[in-house]
Amino acid sequence: MFEVLSLLRPVLRRGRLLVWAVLLGALPVHAAQLVLYTEENPPLNFSQGGELSGFSTEVVRALAERTGDGVRIELGPWTRGYGKAMTSANSGVFSIARIAGREKAFQWVGPLVQTRNRFYTHKGAGLRIDSLEQAARAGRLVLLRNWYTHEYLSARGFTDLYTVTAPDKMMQMFGKRRADLLAASELALPALLAMAGMTPEQVEPQFVFLEHQSYLAFSPATAPAIVARWQAALDEMKRAGEFGELYRRWFPDLPLPAALLSGSPLSPAEPPLP
Repeated sequence: MFEVLSLLRPVLRRGRLLVWAVLLGALPVHAAQLVLYTEENPPLNFSQGGELSGFSTEVVRALAERTGDGVRIELGPWTRGYGKAMTSANSGVFSIARIAGREKAFQWVGPLVQTRNRFYTHKGAGLRIDSLEQAARAGRLVLLRNWYTHEYLSARGFTDLYTVTAPDKMMQMFGKRRADLLAASELALPALLAMAGMTPEQVEPQFVFLEHQSYLAFSPATAPAIVARWQAALDEMKRAGEFGELYRRWFPDLPLPAALLSGSPLSPAEPPLP
């Protein structure tokens, strides 16, 4: 019996080591401490009564709970958060449009939302816009500095631009008719117009110039394992139905795009520059 036990001891030892390896492998990796930057961009991320709110904000908080990572969300100017998220380790920014010019600048977790971007004009202005070329000649366009619409349109020959640093300033200019054109996503339009005391009935929708998805983007200096953990948590959140419930609560009148649930990204490729 002693000889049998002696022969079995190495096998049992290896078995115990295997069991511990499996158990340790099932444990979560060390939690990270992350700083995520965002801006005033209702209904995705914004402040309300001194608290951060919005669809994307709720998704991010749910992901932090699922991953176990510590997260500090900082609300501030877009240019500051965008710059920090490009250069600082363990940092990210949301909600950010995934377009070709940014593809290699970040590590992406998403998609979170999908929407079309179009031009809008004042009701009764008598403008008809059916192309980028017509829009470029239609009058002054007010844009947020360093937003994806600014990057996209300025790269395509738009010169009559007036850039501002915050959505409320953009809408004040448009509401006071100091700008002829507004470029906005269909998802954000009602909240943007409300900033100027306007409603969708006071504008005329024009040419759709871009369809995009918005993501949570991590800096290149953030460990890829962290990014993968957050993407896996988002995928599970969608499979479990929690993502769909949040979406329907925030956007009860909008269909949930199938690509959001499947995780299928829109191609970051865009029409060639003129």
